[in-house]
Amino acid sequence: MGHLHRSIHSLDRRLTCVASLLLVSWLAIGCAGYAQKAATTTSGLSLSATSLNFQTVVVGQKANQTFKISNSGTAPIQVSSLAVTSNEFTVTGPSVPRTILPANTLTYTLTFAPTASGSASGSLNITTDATPKTASVSLAGSGEKAFANLQITPTVVSFGNLALKSTSTQNVTLQNTGDINLSLQGVTVSGAGFGYSDLSPGFSLAPNQKVTFQVWFSPKVAGAASATLTLLSPNISSPGTVSLSGDGVSSTTPTPPPTPPPATQHSVALSWGASSSQVIGYRVYRSESSGSSYSALNGTAMNALNYSDSTVASGTTYYYVVTAVDSSGAESTYSNQATAVIP
Repeated sequence: MGHLHRSIHSLDRRLTCVASLLLVSWLAIGCAGYAQKAATTTSGLSLSATSLNFQTVVVGQKANQTFKISNSGTAPIQVSSLAVTSNEFTVTGPSVPRTILPANTLTYTLTFAPTASGSASGSLNITTDATPKTASVSLAGSGEKAFANLQITPTVVSFGNLALKSTSTQNVTLQNTGDINLSLQGVTVSGAGFGYSDLSPGFSLAPNQKVTFQVWFSPKVAGAASATLTLLSPNISSPGTVSLSGDGVSSTTPTPPPTPPPATQHSVALSWGASSSQVIGYRVYRSESSGSSYSALNGTAMNALNYSDSTVASGTTYYYVVTAVDSSGAESTYSNQATAVIP
């Protein structure tokens, strides 16, 4: 009996051990299953670009590019900081720290605003809780010194033979082919019998803008005469000049054919509706090709809903679009195109 009792007792202990082993095995299986499920949750930081090149930007102006940070994984990503290593580049957009949920994206605007001419570089450093925890975007651009340039057409004007005390006029066109506004500080004429009209000191030309004025010759004495019209501006390194010449003839001399009247000066009046967004102004663009090659008519955003373009030429068709500019300098896309046919 004693032997049988010990055998039963030993069997009970083995059964208890087996039960304990089964429990441990079940717990191990349960934990392994849980761990395997957690391992399928991943975080995936995705950048729209690893480098951005702003090419050449005029000093004092700025260029923008859009940049996106996305979560392509299945777990949230915490973006803790965004840092730009050069003060010529800035980043604007959603504030950080910020969480990006799976399949979501944060959109930022990177701006290059050069303060000096020459190459510039930097990087946007992004810190997150993803793996790896840091990512960077290299930034590059080149600053170009801004300038104004006065183009005069024509630079030589000849009035030919003209009867004494009569007056003849011809047109001269000025255009600013530079990058900044050009202001006329003074206009002078050295030489008797010549003058100008429709142009005043203090007149300002925006980049690509043109203006047409008249020069005239009214001889008081017979003989050849000449003069120089000089245009002064603090924005250009040397004055612009126009050479004027003509011959005064007496009334007994056959009168030359009359000078054709000056071409009619046309203008185009533009107007548009206000933007529904918060903007500081608008910029007007013009092209002689439909849908492309637009050039800005105003250098800085203007706080108005209309614009008059008096720099148009006869027999030309122009195409206009308008953009809205916000407080950070960012421009909207082009508006619908308006067409003006100049007779």
